[in-house]
Amino acid sequence: MNTTLAKWMTLIIAANIMFVPLLSYIDSLHREAVEVVLQEGAKKAAIEGRFTTEIINDMKQELVDHYNFDESKIQITATQALTRRNEYIEGKVVVPRGPIWIFEIFNRGPNTIEKNTKVLSEYLD
Repeated sequence: MNTTLAKWMTLIIAANIMFVPLLSYIDSLHREAVEVVLQEGAKKAAIEGRFTTEIINDMKQELVDHYNFDESKIQITATQALTRRNEYIEGKVVVPRGPIWIFEIFNRGPNTIEKNTKVLSEYLD
């Protein structure tokens, strides 16, 4: 019995050690993807003076098409009121975070990836 238990524990630990680097790398790529999509959307929004529905939909579609996020789980909150030049526009993207550990008993981190940005509006009448 002790031998069997020791083998199972060794197997669980070995599986985690094998897959954690790959899953962590994928997590870092997802974080970077969310950051880039948010920054690109903020550039467009700065010119428009707000995050339009079209910009928000383009951001969601980029995350869905290129990074395989579930569209129904992507939350984007942003300034949608027209903002004049030299006033701030804010945006936030929240997406579910993938697994880092094969077995969830080790996972103590957040369940979502959240990125915020704040840019000056360049909108002129």
